[in-house]
Amino acid sequence: MEESKVRTRRLGTLAIWATLLVVVCVVVSYFVTGLMVRNGQSWEHDEEHGHHWLHQELALTPSEVAAVDAFEPDYRRDRAKLLEDFNTQITKLRGLLVEKDDFSPEVNAAIHELHVVHGSLQELSIRHYYDMMSVLPPEKKEKLRKLAVEALSEPE
Repeated sequence: MEESKVRTRRLGTLAIWATLLVVVCVVVSYFVTGLMVRNGQSWEHDEEHGHHWLHQELALTPSEVAAVDAFEPDYRRDRAKLLEDFNTQITKLRGLLVEKDDFSPEVNAAIHELHVVHGSLQELSIRHYYDMMSVLPPEKKEKLRKLAVEALSEPE
């Protein structure tokens, strides 16, 4: 009988700890998500209207928004494809790290393939920056330039 009480008490304690862990995870997720929403993180870029936060930051007029939106769909399509390739390369490299005990030619090749895709993503973003620059008036070009330089100054 005593063993049954001890077992019940242990299960109760375990249930309390599990519940507390779930509560902590929910609270942390809530605050992190709230922080991202307040700070306009990069995930907003993939919203239906793309650079909505940037449009607000630059105070774009409706005609400027239309000019930028003219090349947004191609950019989002190309970016999605490259991100898919990037994630595929990450998965490949992750698998090699699990399988291989030494730095092998396969691991080296996977790293270089990942760098190629990452470089393509960077090039696409910079080309998109210049596309935007080509349709903005001088004062908004300067604001976009400052935002781009600031973004490149912060590590991801």
